[in-house]
Parts: sequence; C-alpha cells; structure tokens
Amino acid sequence: QEILRAIEGSDLKIIPGTTGNEKDVSLFWIDESLNLRDLKKAIGSKIVFKYRLHFYDTLEDTQKATRDNQEFTDDEYSMIREMTTWEESQKYKHSA
Repeated sequence: QEILRAIEGSDLKIIPGTTGNEKDVSLFWIDESLNLRDLKKAIGSKIVFKYRLHFYDTLEDTQKATRDNQEFTDDEYSMIREMTTWEESQKYKHSA
C-alpha cells in the first residue's frame, strides 16, 4: 500500500498489475522510457530500503531470481545466528 500511495503521488504513468498467486511480489506496468532511478525516486528511498525492494524487467526475471534465492548463504546464516543471539541477550536487559 505504501508503494501505491507513493506512486500515485508522483506524476509517473504507472499501472498496477497482478501476479496471480505470487506472494511478496507487486507487478507494475511502466513506460519503457521510464528511467529506473526516476521510479525509485518516486517510491522514495525509505520505502525501497524498508522493504528491500528489488526491481526486474520481466515477470520471468522475478521468478528466476526467486528460485535462485531460496537458500541463504553461509554468511547470511551466520548473520542470522548472530542477530538471534544478540536479540536473546537484549530480551531481559531492560526488565525490572
């Protein structure tokens, strides 16, 4: 919804679409001449980084990226373990 509100507030001509049963994917039809940077600026950096948005030219590219990114790397698993440990250590730190 935040993305839609940001785009509607811009002067870009964008048509929201649907991806069927794909979750966590939003499809937008945009003019081929639209610069990706202009689209990202219209959405806003806070939203792009908050939701860690990725941009693809075609639905097929999106599906391929989704298939390719199913597993975390060893470094990502290490970061997840580190954050989980840190969160657990903070859980009772400020309790009375």
